[in-house]
Amino acid sequence: MKKKIITTNILPFSILIVLVLISHVFADVGEREYQEAYQAFKTLQVSKAKRVSRTNWIYCAGKFENIYKKYPKASRADDAMYMAGKVYQYLYGYSGKGSDLDKAIQFYQRMMESYPESKLADDAQFRIAEIYEKYKNDKSKAYIEYSKVISTFPNGNLKRKAELSLDRLKQFKPTTVSKRSSLSKREDTTKNTKKDDKIISSVSKGEDPIKSTKKEKEITSPLSKGEGTGLVTGIKHWSNPNYTRVVISVDKKISYNNHLLRRDPSIQKPKRLYIDLFNTRISPELNQQILIQDGLLKMARAGQYTKDCVRVVLDIESIKSYKILPLEDPFRIVIDVIGQGATSKEGHLMPGDSKSLSLSRQLGLGIGKIVIDPGHGGHDPGAIGPSGLREKDVVLKIARKLEGIIKEKLGCEVVLTRKDDRFIPLEERTAIANTQKADLFVSIHANASPNKDAHGIETYFLNFSADEEAMKVAARENATSTKKMSDLRAILRDLMLNSKINESSVLAGHIQKSLTGKLKTEYSDIRDLGVKQAPFYVLIGAEMPGILVEVSFISNKIEEERLKDNEYLERLASSILTGIRGYVDGTKVAAY
Repeated sequence: MKKKIITTNILPFSILIVLVLISHVFADVGEREYQEAYQAFKTLQVSKAKRVSRTNWIYCAGKFENIYKKYPKASRADDAMYMAGKVYQYLYGYSGKGSDLDKAIQFYQRMMESYPESKLADDAQFRIAEIYEKYKNDKSKAYIEYSKVISTFPNGNLKRKAELSLDRLKQFKPTTVSKRSSLSKREDTTKNTKKDDKIISSVSKGEDPIKSTKKEKEITSPLSKGEGTGLVTGIKHWSNPNYTRVVISVDKKISYNNHLLRRDPSIQKPKRLYIDLFNTRISPELNQQILIQDGLLKMARAGQYTKDCVRVVLDIESIKSYKILPLEDPFRIVIDVIGQGATSKEGHLMPGDSKSLSLSRQLGLGIGKIVIDPGHGGHDPGAIGPSGLREKDVVLKIARKLEGIIKEKLGCEVVLTRKDDRFIPLEERTAIANTQKADLFVSIHANASPNKDAHGIETYFLNFSADEEAMKVAARENATSTKKMSDLRAILRDLMLNSKINESSVLAGHIQKSLTGKLKTEYSDIRDLGVKQAPFYVLIGAEMPGILVEVSFISNKIEEERLKDNEYLERLASSILTGIRGYVDGTKVAAY
């Protein structure tokens, strides 16, 4: 009798355990599949080779769609439906197809309808509003959709952001707002193409094109021509009260123009500079409103102005002038804004003429701050020697040694553009020097040549050159081609017509003379390659005398061995210091 009672009590408990285990198994399956789908999405973001294939994007969306269809009550079902919409929204950035935006809206709407209590529901509504504002350019509809973020999700974390958006779009507020739900069937007008349906159906078969090495046909936009539609991927800025550098990054070379607009009190618009980037789309990841507020610029704004044009607007507080320069590999547009209080540029005069010296040198004000730039870094090793010595490591050691002895011997403040092994874009290095209000800029590099016997030391200042070898050196340091640099000649001509080139040539002369003179007393076969000029990107836009020194050829076995020697590096740093000291002493002589 006791035995039967025990059996009867254990049976329900056993069933309960089995049910719990089954639920955990299904939950785990749903989570695992979600993580696989999410990893596929991240792969598309970082792999240029993968993201150019529409098949990969549709398959990724299908993986998310498959999750909420198989596990509609799983904890990840709402996340999966939201991510399916996000995949289509990102795909639009590459395809330019309005139907992809419509699919994104459809998934966001279905997600809110199916999972109204989801923590992502207000995010989905906010993304719908952003799509209408930034991609469909329907400001009135965007206003309605932002209003729904507040009315439908009054306690959501995007309420304040939606309120700011409504304030920005208040002139587009409809006179009558439709009460039709954003989940109306009228919005659900998109259907997959047969090809897209075939791709989605392959999810259940385990055929993963994202992992495949097969080359897929690249995404083409109906608006694409020539090199294809560019994606505007980033906007960065560096500033001080008298100088701001803004850099716009695009994943392909594109054409652009710019206009300066006067302040318009009637519509409460400040003076502004806008740059239209033709045949481009804006990346969904781009922060489209960047506060600057440095006294020169209030903010930078970006938006999809037309279907094939992104407009970047700089709201101006007070500026004196600006310059715009395109750089390549990767393509970016550099905007330098000069403030009213900046030191004025003087005429382009010949070196040696005391009238060509800037006011600081004529008055003998001396040198208070020096920016030292160790070339390359991070994923960019620079040139690599026969035994594997990397340029980025050598020049960082020299820069650190130079930093210490400048502080000790000259009493100057020293700023390094990088203090460790990290990558700093060339245009950012110049911006650091300008925003730090440096008096001198010294960029340190090691040379390289296909000719393994090439050796010696050379120092450069910014200018164009007919010297083919000098242009090749600049092309290598710029990570581009000599042809692309030649295309910049007309643009750079105006940028280089100032006294800084004259002062830079003098600084280069002092450093080159000191390096070769001192090292010849300690080492044999030190070759003086002289002072040269070339269009190095890292020197463009520098508001102070700047030079780039190639301390030795890392591609030469003998000089590579020297660059491994700590004593040789110390002598290089000491010689550069002596050159800087000679230039500083020259500023004092020029004052009398």
